[in-house]
Amino acid sequence: MTITALQRKLDSYSNWRHDLLTEIEAYKSWLDDEGLLEGEDELRVLELIESLKSDKIMLALVAEFSRGKTELINSIFFADYNKRLLPSSVGRTTMCPTEICYDENEPPYIQLLPIETRKSSLTISEYREAAVNWSRIELDIDSPDQMTEALLQLIQTKEISEQEAKELGFPPHTLEWRENHKLQVPVWRHAIINYPHPLLKSGLTILDTPGLNALGTEPELTLNMLPMAHTIMFVLAADTGVTRSDMDIWRNFITVSLNPREQNVMAVLNKIDTMWDDLHDDSFTQANIRRQIEETSRILDIDEDLVVPVSAQKGLVAKVRNDRLLLNRSGLPKLEEKLSVDLIDKKQSLIQKKVQRELGVMVKSTNDVYLSRLDALVKEHHEILSLQGKSKTILVALGEQLQSQSKQLSLAMDDYHKTVRIMNDQAKRLRQHLSSKNIDFMIGASRVSMQETWNTFGLRRGMANFFDQAENRLSEVNSGAVKLSGLVDRIYKEFKTRHNLEMNVPPEFDINPFIEDFMHLRMDGEQFRDSMMLVVTEQHFVIKRFFITMASRARRILDETNYALRAWSKATLQPISLQIEEHKEQIGRRLSNIEKLKTNHSNLEQRVATIEEDIAELRDKTMTLQRILARIQNTE
Repeated sequence: MTITALQRKLDSYSNWRHDLLTEIEAYKSWLDDEGLLEGEDELRVLELIESLKSDKIMLALVAEFSRGKTELINSIFFADYNKRLLPSSVGRTTMCPTEICYDENEPPYIQLLPIETRKSSLTISEYREAAVNWSRIELDIDSPDQMTEALLQLIQTKEISEQEAKELGFPPHTLEWRENHKLQVPVWRHAIINYPHPLLKSGLTILDTPGLNALGTEPELTLNMLPMAHTIMFVLAADTGVTRSDMDIWRNFITVSLNPREQNVMAVLNKIDTMWDDLHDDSFTQANIRRQIEETSRILDIDEDLVVPVSAQKGLVAKVRNDRLLLNRSGLPKLEEKLSVDLIDKKQSLIQKKVQRELGVMVKSTNDVYLSRLDALVKEHHEILSLQGKSKTILVALGEQLQSQSKQLSLAMDDYHKTVRIMNDQAKRLRQHLSSKNIDFMIGASRVSMQETWNTFGLRRGMANFFDQAENRLSEVNSGAVKLSGLVDRIYKEFKTRHNLEMNVPPEFDINPFIEDFMHLRMDGEQFRDSMMLVVTEQHFVIKRFFITMASRARRILDETNYALRAWSKATLQPISLQIEEHKEQIGRRLSNIEKLKTNHSNLEQRVATIEEDIAELRDKTMTLQRILARIQNTE
């Protein structure tokens, strides 16, 4: 297999992430060695390390059936098999959401979740933790025939009664009726393929979604999974352009799931080979493709550079035959190039911001401590040399001055502990709005209220009330966080004035990302409230789906806000404590030097040598810390 632009970009990203992890782990080791790593900080660093190790990049493909979506996956990922690996034919193929990923700790497999699990209140995410509920088929990657046979499970269907369909949460009008008065449904609810492809090994995960009907009847797909994707690829047919059913998917499932802050979207005009015409020259064909790009851009209201023409089928053939000319004509290399930039660069930027948010203040604080320590050692070195030969009276006076400074620092530490208690009390009261107990009570009360209603209007009102309550909690936290940030600012100014501690005020608590996530969720909720699902689906199933998807996602946002506020309130005053302790240690060393000067000047020669060694070591450490800080801040 030739190395594509996408593979090169993923490899580069993987190396960058590895280097970043190395820097963070080194930083943690230094904190341990220096005795600067407290429990809260250690937990935060460890959680960040684990999240980086398990990080994945998700690409979701969405399309109406017969748009060539599965063929596109075959052409990008499985062309080295010299055949179609995933089922791809005319008409409906993929019947259940399929994740294609790689876990090096497991052998290749396909794992399938039965459609009957829709009757339970568990989410697909929760089912991941219970392997007993899945059917598993081991894959022989050296046998294309066995692979093909196993993957045919993805398109399996079965026939059930109308009553069974309702029990599974399928509105009957969305399903296909058979001649025997039965309804056709997928055999499987969800599939996971573990496959050792180079792109997947580098951290890419593919989410292959079914067509319109399945999107509409599996809310978790649109409300939980699609928003997690870093790029959504909307596949269209070049010969038909944007059809009415395409627009239904675009409006109802993609635009409402899209988080502009964290996600990209592109439209892939597949099947451009249907526009190739041997009776006309290439310029005629390109002009037609150009017009289709412009029209698609206009209808979807997206930039033209987000519309990519391609022929997945010809791209697959070209790779199998090693036909470079046909491959370039298929447009597949250009698509892979665009994916490599739009998908990976944005993901890297998100990781960068997360690391900076989680660790930036801590590293800056540690760096400031080292710089302060270095400055103090340089001054101590100068002081020892300048005091040699001075009278005992001068030394005594200097010692008394330092003792006074030490007492002032002890008072400063007392003030600090009082301030921390005030800060913690206020932060704790504020975080009560987001406590698990209160959130559970809010969700439980909303569930009871919705279960007691008798009509669709009551359900819609109950859903709106739930979002109102959650939004009010975030608003209360936002108002309180502004006050807390003001308190922190006053505290830093006071310590500077009273105790002459020079420190930069840490950044304010930024709740805006969480509010943005919630408002986006609320938009999804409005879509859910207005969907036909509420009208044609059993009430108890609608309620269950709402709390599986909407309420669980709201809980996650509130929990993340709570955690972030807790981490910020703990870390924001820590630089003051570090500076006080550092100053006290410096004064202690200076007092010891003065005592030695009073008795025996020769005792200081070794101290001078030690200081010079410490200065050299600290300079190395500060340079290393500044490199870590530069990497975290993306200035390197």
